[in-house]
Amino acid sequence: MPTPLLLSRRSFLAGSAVAAAALAAGCGNEASARTDVFTAAFQGSGAGEGIDPGVNTLFIDEARMKSVYDGLFECDETMAPIPRLAESGEPNADGTRWRIALRDARWHDGRKFTSRDVLYTLGRVLGPAQKRPFIAASSLAQVDLPGCRAIDDRTVEIVLKEPSFEFLIALSVYGTKIVQDGAADFTRPVGTGPFVFRSFEPGRRFVATANEHYWDGKPGIGELRIVSAEADARVNAVRSGEIDYADNLTPSAHRTLAGGSDLDLVSTPNSGIYFFAMKTDRPPFDKPDVRRAVMRMFDRRELVKVALEGQGEVSNDVFGKGNQYYADLPQHEYDPDEAGRLLRRAGVRDLTFDLFTAPVVYGFVEAARLFADQAAACGARVNVVLGSKDSYYTDALKTGHLTMGQSGPLPIPNHFASRLLTTSPQNRTKWSDPEFDRLYTAAQATPEVEDRAAIYRTMHEILYDRGGFVFFGTTPWNSAARSGYQGLPAGVPNSHGWARFDRVTAR
Repeated sequence: MPTPLLLSRRSFLAGSAVAAAALAAGCGNEASARTDVFTAAFQGSGAGEGIDPGVNTLFIDEARMKSVYDGLFECDETMAPIPRLAESGEPNADGTRWRIALRDARWHDGRKFTSRDVLYTLGRVLGPAQKRPFIAASSLAQVDLPGCRAIDDRTVEIVLKEPSFEFLIALSVYGTKIVQDGAADFTRPVGTGPFVFRSFEPGRRFVATANEHYWDGKPGIGELRIVSAEADARVNAVRSGEIDYADNLTPSAHRTLAGGSDLDLVSTPNSGIYFFAMKTDRPPFDKPDVRRAVMRMFDRRELVKVALEGQGEVSNDVFGKGNQYYADLPQHEYDPDEAGRLLRRAGVRDLTFDLFTAPVVYGFVEAARLFADQAAACGARVNVVLGSKDSYYTDALKTGHLTMGQSGPLPIPNHFASRLLTTSPQNRTKWSDPEFDRLYTAAQATPEVEDRAAIYRTMHEILYDRGGFVFFGTTPWNSAARSGYQGLPAGVPNSHGWARFDRVTAR
């Protein structure tokens, strides 16, 4: 690290007192530490942060967990599964049993990684719920735990309750990183990942050192520090040299830093997916024609231009652009006349509804108010209701007729399973469609990729026609780093390449 906390201390402290304390604690005095210590700042969440891979979901949590743990599989840039702790995964003829060959790897305490660790992790996720629910419990609900077994130390057989030729996706998503057999205390976690845990203070900082015996190669930096910092603090700290890497910068912050000769900027396209969610289980959105009408009330180009500061691309009410199984359908356009015709066909006059949002992500409130104006031109009245940023995502599951959200990329089958089946735990649109559920089950039981893609396209077409999501824009993921490094993370969120620092080295 460079000499700590000099020129920009006042402006940095103004950005975030908590972050400043964390960064001050994390910086050393030796000029030579620059090549040994790498400090990355992410959006913080105070005491809500954690390092249990089964339950913690924040971006900063994921960054820490990527350094300590590995999954059997993780997602590549197209959200397709790639092997990590697993060397391969093969289904039987009907897709009800998967044989997973494991990599030769060791835990940080020197123990060998074996099939017992995999079975313990599955049992933990599918066992009794903790105070906070296990993230992957729904994704892995298809696992028939009593039928699973260790063939030997490096081969495990996972049995499913029903056929699934997409099961490797379920092993790739949040909440599926492998923990050590018997692990119950995650205050000092032991993993197989590229860095060995040293210390963690929620809301402040995490420190880990290089795993000299990492199965995928020794990291290029000796010590990784991940600190919590608000948006302004991240910008000020990377500009002044108090940190080496700042994650998730707004478009305006990215433009502000663009002129700095001592900074390297990374902008990964197609990374943030902005949406509105209609609750389809209640008036007025229980009528398909009302939902179709609302889809025509959005001027998506204007929303991207104004609310997202012009940094992004127009989306089209189809999730997962650029990913495996994406359906390229004709663009939904802003069409007040068609919106009016559909409302008349639905027998709805004087359409009025609440739009519940909060300033949790840049552009939310601006997009909400701009949409209210666009809907007014179509004869609809939208009441923008602001909630608390601290509890918004929990409140939005049950509050309002229309809500907002932002998602990182996900495998499309996982998006369907976690958000759009009748039993999905994160069903923000309260979508329940027997035909959709049946098609998802059929896709899982279909062996050939091309045939599954055709079924998924039909599911996209149903949602595009009468679903509850309006995906209006995709944004890049912006980050900045001090010059002098190579191998900086450049993957989309939720992919293997996002927030991985084991390939960072000094130039």
